[in-house]
Amino acid sequence: MNNLEQLQQVFDALPYPVFVKNAQHQWIYGNKAFDALMVGKDYLNKDDRDFFPADQVKVFWTEDRRVFAGEESINEEEIGPDVFALTRKVPFKFPDGSTGLVAIILASVTTTETLNSTKVNYEAEIREADVQLQRLRESSARRALELEDRLSLAEMQQKLTMTMAQTDSATGLKNRLGFEQDLAASVETYTAKGKPFGLGIIDLDRFKQINDRYGHPTGDLVLKTVGRRLTELADVFTVARWGGDEFAILTEIHSDDPKLEMEGLEEAWKFVFRPVRAAGRTIEISGSVGFSVFSEDAHSADELMRNADVALIIAKRSGKGIVQIFNQKIRDGLSRRMQLVRDLPDAIANGDIKPFYQPIMIAESRKVCAVEALSRWTHPAFGPVNPEEFFDLAHECGLSTELDALVLKTACGDVGGWLKDGTFAYLSVNVSPMDVVAPDFAERFLASLAQTGTNPHNICLEIVESAIVGDVNAARANIERLSKAGVMIALDDYGTGFSNLRALLDLPLDALKIDRSLIQGIGSNNKAADLLTSIMQLAKTLKVRVVAEGIETNLQSAFVTSAGCHLLQGFLFSQAMSRDGLKAWLSTSQQKVA
Repeated sequence: MNNLEQLQQVFDALPYPVFVKNAQHQWIYGNKAFDALMVGKDYLNKDDRDFFPADQVKVFWTEDRRVFAGEESINEEEIGPDVFALTRKVPFKFPDGSTGLVAIILASVTTTETLNSTKVNYEAEIREADVQLQRLRESSARRALELEDRLSLAEMQQKLTMTMAQTDSATGLKNRLGFEQDLAASVETYTAKGKPFGLGIIDLDRFKQINDRYGHPTGDLVLKTVGRRLTELADVFTVARWGGDEFAILTEIHSDDPKLEMEGLEEAWKFVFRPVRAAGRTIEISGSVGFSVFSEDAHSADELMRNADVALIIAKRSGKGIVQIFNQKIRDGLSRRMQLVRDLPDAIANGDIKPFYQPIMIAESRKVCAVEALSRWTHPAFGPVNPEEFFDLAHECGLSTELDALVLKTACGDVGGWLKDGTFAYLSVNVSPMDVVAPDFAERFLASLAQTGTNPHNICLEIVESAIVGDVNAARANIERLSKAGVMIALDDYGTGFSNLRALLDLPLDALKIDRSLIQGIGSNNKAADLLTSIMQLAKTLKVRVVAEGIETNLQSAFVTSAGCHLLQGFLFSQAMSRDGLKAWLSTSQQKVA
């Protein structure tokens, strides 16, 4: 029997789970207790990614790397939903000289319900010990001392269990469970004493770039530094690592003046997000903050958390390094958004979202060539809704496919006659990025055209670049199927991102649509003009037409025409119109293309 077999026999005899990993984080051994913990899962030669979410894998591997580097580690790790394990890891050298680790799980605890049950059990044991202690003090000092020791041990075990379950191992701060308990206690204090408090959620900006550029040890140092600085703020009484690169704080409120409140938060922000020194470098850091006050903004812990989270989302949308306090304007916007979410399915089902049509003009002749269908929704309570807003809502609610289908069907019915008599060469329609990569999209699209009697050669499908790069193969399959059927393909909003030219060359494109943001730079930004000229050259190379959208002035129209643009679209010619408005516009303009 060799040394490794003897070691395995020893490990199998232990009541504690033991496992061995190689430098690739793969399990190569687990004793019988570890097998039982993994509940029969086939874990050998696999790593944590096969069983745990990405956030937890990051925690495991951060500790593993330290052990691979020669350090010993004892750490509390989450090994399942609300299940935490106290794990000791030590470096290990394999016979071939490669590095690995041996880990032993010393204790595990299930939080929440099990934790509360554990607490009750310990308290019952303590009470029973007190009764026995009183009795035995009368008869035996020695027995009394034994029970006192037992009482102390029970109290220590309870304290250790609670502390381990409520502490973030990377920073030493409270974790989500510990924070939620402090939040509940603060709500009780307000109920009893009427003492307001604030809750802030802090998200580090560009933290992934810090990890990628400087390494995870530096990233961990940044997290610990930010956490320590938060604990040093005068009015903050609870700090927790909320998860990943997010922190949560509870703070006292001394003023009901929103201006003073904001000034205090901004001063705190300047203190916390000072540069961090690490390995001889100065690292600039920043963060976004969402803040809400109890009970000014909320009347329950859950509502307070939601409000702070909404404020954080708004802060991040506004840019980096923003502090946003939840206020009545945000509340009204949230209420409006929730109402739109409730009404959107019925609006689609009832056809309340309608296509409006904007003419597309031939650059040289200034005659109408086609129209683009643009969705419009007039809400009965809120009036016209910004298309970008209800597109985002449709995406979040999983209604993008239904919305696109409604607009396509209605638009084909509205302009079908004009397509057949040659008034328009084609109808241009948009599609959500999610649909472009759906396996059955092309067939559904062609079936809808067949149902309305629309010739695919009279349709131009506009797709955005993000739909292509998200899943190139799926997008290509759908686009090629539609192109073979006669549908024209236009790449929309071109010039707003970093184009995947390889993907463009592989796709059967018929047109590039230049985004209006580039058009607006004509006359004031030489770089915009140079970029437009480059796009014209690319289009010539790809043998595709160019459509310039957002044309509002004669200068813009003249420039893009002289640069070689084929088609124009914008307010200079017409805004988007209803079908009746389009009919009147055609009658007045008397423009027709064969």
